[in-house]
Amino acid sequence: IRILMLAGWLATAFSALAQRETIAVAPVKVNSAVTAKLANARKSLSGEQMSQSLMEHFIHGIQATRRFQVVVRSDLREILTDDDTARGLSLEKQKALNLADTKYLTVLTVDDYEDQTQRLEQKISNTTLTKRTIRLSLITKIYEASSGKLLESTSKSISSTDAQQTLNEASNDAEVTDSLIRTVIKESADWAATQVADVIFPVKVIAKSDKTVTVNRGEGTGVAVDQVWRVFAVGKELIDPDT
Repeated sequence: IRILMLAGWLATAFSALAQRETIAVAPVKVNSAVTAKLANARKSLSGEQMSQSLMEHFIHGIQATRRFQVVVRSDLREILTDDDTARGLSLEKQKALNLADTKYLTVLTVDDYEDQTQRLEQKISNTTLTKRTIRLSLITKIYEASSGKLLESTSKSISSTDAQQTLNEASNDAEVTDSLIRTVIKESADWAATQVADVIFPVKVIAKSDKTVTVNRGEGTGVAVDQVWRVFAVGKELIDPDT
């Protein structure tokens, strides 16, 4: 009986997985200007480390939506060209990338980064207040794999600030912990993953009972207590006579 129950559970799980859309995730791009900033900064973070960390959180965020089968292609950056995104991938390249059954491609790019530390010495208390602010600017692009059509391109800047107060004798170069970097990277990746889900699977009301409505979103999709949403019905389709 236990074997039959396990077999039934596995069949259900694989069936649900098979019904999900397949999306390929390209390595996160960090542009040359950001890479140069990181190389010159007195920080322990490199462009490659930022890319890898964002990639891990980005993939986790997409998986958490429970709507996709994720294909990670480390060679996608080298094979995918500007011409491909303009006119679509050829069958040969789709086969080379193992994207024949993949419906979407997503590319995450870091196009700006700022890491500022400010210090204020307080002579009365003989302490130093150190405040650090990190800002990360991202661009998320979603393509249709078969045609190369750009479905959506969104950008956002995410920042976070932390501060600490230390005795001057303890340290003259006190800095806020690098956990702030990890926080910004995770929040940025979560935002990007939510954008992917929202573009391909828009939020919808799927049930209503008295004054309670149910939407097709749950944990891991950017939904939080106290958010205020505007709900609307889809109106009549309008056609632009010129286009």
